[in-house]
Amino acid sequence: MRVARWVLGTLAVVHVVEALELRRRLGQLATLPTPGPGALDGAGHGSRSPGTPMPGTATQLSAAHRVTPDVVTVGVDGTTIDAATRAAVAVEMAATGADVVDLVPGDLPPDRLLRLLRRLEAAKVGTDPYLVLPTGSHDTIALHPSAAHRIGWTADDVTGLDRGDMVRRTLHAQRHAPTALATRVAPGVNAAPATPEQRWRELEEMLAPAWPYGAPASVVLGLETLHLAAMTAGFLVAPWAAALALATWSAQPALVLGDEAGSKAALGRLPKAWAENVRVALAARQATQAKRIRRASEPLPAPPPPEALFEPRRDHCPWCGSPEIADRLDITDLLQHKPGEFHLDECRDCGHIFQNPALTITGLDHFYEDAYDGLGEELAETSFAALGFIYRNRVESLARHHTPRAWLDVGTGHAHFCLAARERWPDLLIDGLDMSDTVEEAQRRGRIDTAYRGQFPDLAGSLPRSYDVVTMHHYIEHTREPKAELAAAAKVVEPGGYLMIEMPDPASPWAARLGRYFWQWGQPQHQHFVKCEEMVAAVEDVGFDVVSVERGPATMGGDLYNAVALWLQETVRSPHLPWLPEPGTAHRARRLALYTAALPALAVTKAIDEVKDRVRRARGDKSSAGNAYRLVARRR
Repeated sequence: MRVARWVLGTLAVVHVVEALELRRRLGQLATLPTPGPGALDGAGHGSRSPGTPMPGTATQLSAAHRVTPDVVTVGVDGTTIDAATRAAVAVEMAATGADVVDLVPGDLPPDRLLRLLRRLEAAKVGTDPYLVLPTGSHDTIALHPSAAHRIGWTADDVTGLDRGDMVRRTLHAQRHAPTALATRVAPGVNAAPATPEQRWRELEEMLAPAWPYGAPASVVLGLETLHLAAMTAGFLVAPWAAALALATWSAQPALVLGDEAGSKAALGRLPKAWAENVRVALAARQATQAKRIRRASEPLPAPPPPEALFEPRRDHCPWCGSPEIADRLDITDLLQHKPGEFHLDECRDCGHIFQNPALTITGLDHFYEDAYDGLGEELAETSFAALGFIYRNRVESLARHHTPRAWLDVGTGHAHFCLAARERWPDLLIDGLDMSDTVEEAQRRGRIDTAYRGQFPDLAGSLPRSYDVVTMHHYIEHTREPKAELAAAAKVVEPGGYLMIEMPDPASPWAARLGRYFWQWGQPQHQHFVKCEEMVAAVEDVGFDVVSVERGPATMGGDLYNAVALWLQETVRSPHLPWLPEPGTAHRARRLALYTAALPALAVTKAIDEVKDRVRRARGDKSSAGNAYRLVARRR
């Protein structure tokens, strides 16, 4: 009973604190202004460059901002938007420089508005170039015509969307204009009906980055159920505490909104919430069963034959040629769990660690599929977008030696790092090169000026220009011939220019301590692990002088937390991986139990990592080896 009182009392405090925070956030949420007389006559959107603010603010609009309402709108099926709202959005874009405006319906029901405010802080919209997670209302967005053209959308492409589609469309549009965003309440936009099916689809797509390695939408729905159950069942064991928790939670709409709609929503909030929760749970069950039936009807994808996956085993070191090689590690695919075993050897002479036998091109294609694209694209996109502080550290490492003019980022992927370089030097010419089509998407998003797709050694001699900076961040370990990549860089970097390399550090103490669970092994995608001293010598051999080496400050961190996460994935792998048979109920129950039991370990290792990584990054001496190193070298 004492525990119940403590839990319910804590809930009551949390409800009040949350209500005050949501009210603060609501105060940041501006309403679309009404255009002044003559504001819609004249020049049109061509009067400004996309993303470039004009004088004035959202509340100071007049005939000085002459635009035409030719914005492109994307809305969930059932949403309506009137002509006056289109006109107001066009004026807003001209005044603020926004390319994408998320329109919050003026009649959005109070509980949906509260859910929106939990994930949205309007004052921060448009300030984060990396845009990690969805923040939209998922009803209607409006795009500047240039942004719609850049994405490739037309009016015919964006009709009949459900709420899940709208989550993806909103996030996709925002990623094309992360610092030219706005969120506005639009009284002229009517909210589409929110069915249980739509609510479940929205939850699934908002949490899509975890798929197929987890299904957190079910966890979120379960936590909502647990919250309601605590307040309901609490009356049996601690009625006064339960009444306080229920009262503070029921009052949230009134406290946040402070109007008649909020007061009405507070009345009978618990039974209405239970009814919605049950309906959404039933919709989730139905959708999940349908997904399982579809999966059961589809054959497992056939992997390439084993003999096509690996090259013949090497009997010498690919870095120095020594025959003195020894076993280092046997490991499996700890993330995707695609069948296969991978062996790492270590050279006794130079310390080079390499995959042996190495994957063939066919093998690489097989194991890369759905790792960074396809099913794994959202996880990769979100994970890389969360590393802004690391990207800025890399930029500062170069800025201490040089102010760049023309930059080539090799292995750029979605070009998240290039956002940090643009942030530091807005007028920088920056190009990207990658094997995947993500580099072309990066160009469409405006993160790079020119995209080159292919192998760097093959393209180096035919690039239309030289560069005064070339960067390779966590790229060389993926390549088949690291020294060929260095030779390519020597061709492209002009005399006096700079090369920056960052890659996993095989000398990290965590590599030995954690064994197969050292996350930087990255098997089977990582082919080579070059010692820092060997990389310095190799860079100098191709015509560079190394001007700085960072080990501790370059660490990616997260060693202990990721080791626990990899162990969990290995022990009770995700049941959603489409290339493996679907496990039964017993496996799912074990997975839930083990992950629940491991929550304290995950929390503790996360905290330890935060402390040790901060200390390690603060130390610049070479003895402070992290799990990565970074070097900057000047072309002779």
